[in-house]
Amino acid sequence: MKSLVLCEKPSVARDIAKNLSASRNINGCLEGDRYVVTWALGHLVALQTPDKYREFKEINLDSLPVIPKIMKTEIIGKTFKQYKVIEKAINRKDIKEVIIATDAGREGEVLARHIIEKARSNKPIKRLWISSITDKSIKEGFKNLRDGKEYMGLYNSGLARASADWLVGINASKALTFKYNATLNCGRVQTPTLQMVAEREEKIKNFKSRDYYVYEAVVDGVKFITGNSDNNLDDASNFVNNYKNFRIENITSKCKNKKSSPKPLYNLTDIQYTASNLYKISPKETLNIIQTLYEKYKILTYPRTDSRYLTSDMKGTIKDRLHAVSYGTYSSIVKNILSGNINAGRMINDKKVTEHHAIIPTEERPNYNIMSDMEIKIYDLITRRFLENLLEDCRYEEIHREFKIKNKIFSNTAKKTLQLGYKIFEKESDDSIKEIKKLNIDSLVYVKKETSPPSYFTEGSLIYAMENPFDYVDSESEKKILRETNGIGTVATRADILEKLFTNDYLFSDREQIKTTNKAKQLLNLVPEKLKSPSLTATWEKDLDNISKNKLSKEKFLSGVKKYTHEIISEIKSSEDKFKHDNMVGKKCDKCGKFMLEIDRKGTKILKCSNVSCKNIKIISKITNLRCKNCHKKMVLFGNGDNGTYRCSCGFSIKQKEVDREIKNNKKEKASFKDIKKYMNKDSLENKPLKDILKAIKIN
Repeated sequence: MKSLVLCEKPSVARDIAKNLSASRNINGCLEGDRYVVTWALGHLVALQTPDKYREFKEINLDSLPVIPKIMKTEIIGKTFKQYKVIEKAINRKDIKEVIIATDAGREGEVLARHIIEKARSNKPIKRLWISSITDKSIKEGFKNLRDGKEYMGLYNSGLARASADWLVGINASKALTFKYNATLNCGRVQTPTLQMVAEREEKIKNFKSRDYYVYEAVVDGVKFITGNSDNNLDDASNFVNNYKNFRIENITSKCKNKKSSPKPLYNLTDIQYTASNLYKISPKETLNIIQTLYEKYKILTYPRTDSRYLTSDMKGTIKDRLHAVSYGTYSSIVKNILSGNINAGRMINDKKVTEHHAIIPTEERPNYNIMSDMEIKIYDLITRRFLENLLEDCRYEEIHREFKIKNKIFSNTAKKTLQLGYKIFEKESDDSIKEIKKLNIDSLVYVKKETSPPSYFTEGSLIYAMENPFDYVDSESEKKILRETNGIGTVATRADILEKLFTNDYLFSDREQIKTTNKAKQLLNLVPEKLKSPSLTATWEKDLDNISKNKLSKEKFLSGVKKYTHEIISEIKSSEDKFKHDNMVGKKCDKCGKFMLEIDRKGTKILKCSNVSCKNIKIISKITNLRCKNCHKKMVLFGNGDNGTYRCSCGFSIKQKEVDREIKNNKKEKASFKDIKKYMNKDSLENKPLKDILKAIKIN
């Protein structure tokens, strides 16, 4: 008898199969003497859409809300073939049990259980729960397989989340769409996210800057500044005139020894925020890069984590991870860490690790030769943070000097490093500390400043705000829940939610500043108030957490969700608000005759039919990866086919057929493997030593 191992992706399946000696490819599975390894392609089974239910064939505004008696699932059409491979494997007579080896989390559990239930299998279930897919981690995981019954709470939590989002999201979106004859989407995560952006915009719009004045005094060549300020120019001018020749009686000086500690290890939100600020890449791109570093190169641990700490049982793995990163600029630092007692105390906290620990390097050494520039940068950020947390605190001496003129305190602070510690990476220079002998004021001036509005959200800061939405909730109890449940959405879904908001024409990026479209502003006026606040998510996440811990039943939770769904649909139906497209153009749809809407989706301009039931879309232009020959900027493609034209802001343009011709010519200049083989087989090759060398090269 054999065990069936169900993985989430083919690449993970190959790694697991290698460690289980399952190398024979039979009927779409990798088989060995004891194990059969198969894989999904992400979700293969999902909750049915309303039109698949017999009772909901004809849906209109009056028939809403649609609430199924039983939430049914369906096999996703485009991956039907792969589902049948798994179904056949699960139901084989020689398979005694199923080992779930999908991602260790709520979504991974739902993905696997949906497939197993759809296949109508009652075979025993075991669970592989690992946070990295190195050979060592896989082997350890299979030695410590867990009973699948331990994760029924997690599955029920994931199923409850999906069902609740279906009930609220689909019903509210359909109600808004039918009511206002426009494609309008809402949900308990994306709508509060949209509201946060709109509120920030409103604060910026209504902000009124005011001038204020601070003072700078130079005493014996040392600059002192005030913390107090004046709001009136005359007061500032009078103060400078009255005290510019002031003689200081005494300058107090205090010297303190201080220390600073490194920031905690990265979770997914932190690394997305940092990468957005440093490298201007989207949270989705960052997640994809870390997923590659985890899944393909196996040099990082599981990325979809909200924790910044490790568990105590990982302490024994630190040394192997250090050996893996002991290269280049890190070699001497790692050598110093290994030469003493490894102090991992600040990064270990069992109470602050839920499903997964923080993102850290694995025991695998990276191969920079096969990694892209951005992959190296992201990996180095995580490696550096890991090393910082194993180094000593930075210790420094801080000298604070101050004196008083009238009611204003002038101060100067300087520091001298005593121990670099973790700041060895930053190359900070010490402040110059000059002794003051003369107490005369060399100069006294006022400096005009002005108050600044809040900054617009970037993709990185918006992801961070989704994890920390406390400013958008009034109730202290709800703030507490949001802190415990890490905000709205999950680390695994936030990047996708942002992408949806851009794709559905609710958000647009203006020089990296995120702003709402007019469609979004109208939607926020139309959607029920409860759906705009993070409070709903706070309540749900608390309940979902209790379901996962078997403290609350899935049925009781969904009963409350259904009641809430009736309330918001009733509110939408009774609304007297209007919706108006402001991006409608004169061009009519060639399929239904309705006017088209012009939409900008992150640099791609499209025309979309305004008729909700018509799916006609035409691309006007899109930013491509083709670089201009003159200025090397990315070019914009207008039109389709051979008549398509690439244009650059500098004025250069080139036709699609010319680009195709250049690509074809470049390919001709490169010898293929087939050409090399033919060349090697020719007897007329004059350079015999070269021929022998070429023959020694194995070409697959």
